[in-house]
Amino acid sequence: MEVLELKPVTKQQICAYIAKKSKDDFHDFDIPKLSDFLVKKGIDFVTVDFNVNMREFRKSECAQALEKLGIKYFQVDIPEYVMGYLYEEIIEKEDLLNLLFEEYESMENKDSYKGESLKNWIDMIREEIQTKEIFISLKLRPQWIVKKMLDIARNYKKQQISFLHLVQEDICEDICSEVTEQLRALNVKVVQYVKKHNIINIEF
Repeated sequence: MEVLELKPVTKQQICAYIAKKSKDDFHDFDIPKLSDFLVKKGIDFVTVDFNVNMREFRKSECAQALEKLGIKYFQVDIPEYVMGYLYEEIIEKEDLLNLLFEEYESMENKDSYKGESLKNWIDMIREEIQTKEIFISLKLRPQWIVKKMLDIARNYKKQQISFLHLVQEDICEDICSEVTEQLRALNVKVVQYVKKHNIINIEF
């Protein structure tokens, strides 16, 4: 079982290029432009954060172009078993929330002390669930993505490593800044192509 351990990069020089792709357009790439970028930047591997089945992605022109160039690609995400473990607690809280809500709805006097106490308990549990979900999606998931990226990079027996991270646009808005911050904190150089105000922007 994997352990989430983020170690700073000390023996390699790693450069990460991060670019977003429209939610439904992972099949629609400008292949010549993408290929030119990969060659020019000396990209060793590509990581993808798309909400798709990778079997489907393998059929895309993007995947075929990567294979033609001999560049491996990997889907990076929080492991399913970790998500399952984390969501067990959330599901338990949701079950309790439903029971409490049913009890509250059946009360004749909701303004009573018991009614007010029950409502406060419901609100507290609802907030706990929301806080947990935000932590998983916006903090923990980016950490796992960074871990996966660096695990892949460390498998390359080279001093200098460059990789391209392609991320679904709506996902990027939530976590790209966190992924970037985590990478930089671990001594990885990051070049972003995800902000509209960038002077240099890349759209594949």
